[in-house]
Amino acid sequence: MEINNNPVTTRHERPTVLGPTALIVYFLNDGQYADPYQISAVSVFKDSSNQYPDYVIGSDGEITASSLVLMNYSNSASETSDSAFDASNYNPGPTASGIYKLDAGKYAVILNQPSILPSGVFNLSGDTVIDNLVEQTGDYIDVWTVRRVAGSDLDTIINEFTLTDDRFISVTEPLLFKCSTRLENNQLVLGSKTDLKFINEFTLENANIDRSILNLFKQSLVTQPMVEIIKKNTDRNLGSRIEVSGYSATSGVVDVTSENTVIFTLDTEALKTHPELLNGNLGSMTGTYVARLKFNALNQTIVSNDLSFIIR
Repeated sequence: MEINNNPVTTRHERPTVLGPTALIVYFLNDGQYADPYQISAVSVFKDSSNQYPDYVIGSDGEITASSLVLMNYSNSASETSDSAFDASNYNPGPTASGIYKLDAGKYAVILNQPSILPSGVFNLSGDTVIDNLVEQTGDYIDVWTVRRVAGSDLDTIINEFTLTDDRFISVTEPLLFKCSTRLENNQLVLGSKTDLKFINEFTLENANIDRSILNLFKQSLVTQPMVEIIKKNTDRNLGSRIEVSGYSATSGVVDVTSENTVIFTLDTEALKTHPELLNGNLGSMTGTYVARLKFNALNQTIVSNDLSFIIR
């Protein structure tokens, strides 16, 4: 995925110590994505160094400055409504140690090599700096200290991630694989905002391939995904295929899960102001559409067949 037009790897795409890795968290309230009132900090610990909570969490719910903290992220303000959380603030470099809001309830910090991201400010006063010591492969936890609503106690939310060695492997023959892509949901209602889910199933065809390599590629084969959406018309007075969304418009806003499922959120309400509709080229907003998924895998660029769905 991309943050402020900069490519990053997510925690589910077998990130390496070479970075950059986006540690993304989704917050929900009553079944909907919702922003917490405040995010005080995000602290990274080695999983094997995990201690009893009172070793690192004070009576006020805050993480205490400890040698166990390997990296820390905080903004100049803790209220998530503040512009300090804008994703446009992210630019790769030594100062990229903030917390970024990507969407409603969706936040990220970017972990990078110590040589690129050497340190982070521990708290809002800026009087404590934590050196970035995340430089080895292995299992880690990222601890988010948040205040869900104004006046509530601080909560600590713990997530896990693993940094792997770089992905250099060797084989004695070209890797042969095939991919089957299907669209999970193909019936939408006009006015809905729906995640289109593209399920990708890979088969490695080399008879002598090692099981560990097979598992590696099942988790990380899809890179740089993008989606094209076309409206199909049968009216002879309209173009038969009208582009609704091109590849370039979606290249930075699609998500990939650990199972290589690609997710693109389609807001059908936006069709009401689409330029092709206003120009009279789209025809009815309801009808048959097709989506095509495009992504890179090894040295290949894969483009799926037309995957039809209907907006009613």
